[in-house]
Amino acid sequence: MAVYSLTGKDTIIINNIPLNNFANGDIGTLEVPNNLFEMATGSDGNTIFALDESGQNANLTVRVLMSSNDDKRLNGLIPQSNDFARTVLLTGSVVKQVGDGAGNVSYNTYLLAGGMIRKLPDIKSNVNGDTEQAVVTYQISFANGKRNIV
Repeated sequence: MAVYSLTGKDTIIINNIPLNNFANGDIGTLEVPNNLFEMATGSDGNTIFALDESGQNANLTVRVLMSSNDDKRLNGLIPQSNDFARTVLLTGSVVKQVGDGAGNVSYNTYLLAGGMIRKLPDIKSNVNGDTEQAVVTYQISFANGKRNIV
């Protein structure tokens, strides 16, 4: 029997406010770069499994329209180096709705905590009509990411 997966209406939320002013193409990407554990096998097949706490780190990249409300709000969340210790960490979530073709919908949700915008966004100038010059990309790193499916 075939299994169907219908996606759409994804939601990206930073500090309890949904982002809405997205660019074209990939509007957001969540990457979990590290393993949950490390493993080593030695003599006689004896194996050690060691929890790697960095396996919960997550990196969110979002692409918004330049000078949009989302761009202005995210720009205001960039950590200030003159008083870094007072930086308020970000929370976030990424929700992907997935239908089964029979009217049932599940929600794949990543809950994110302990985040900071990693770097100032790049900018581009182009005289040949490159639309990327109107897009701002933010890279946000989170200390903790958890996945739920309901």
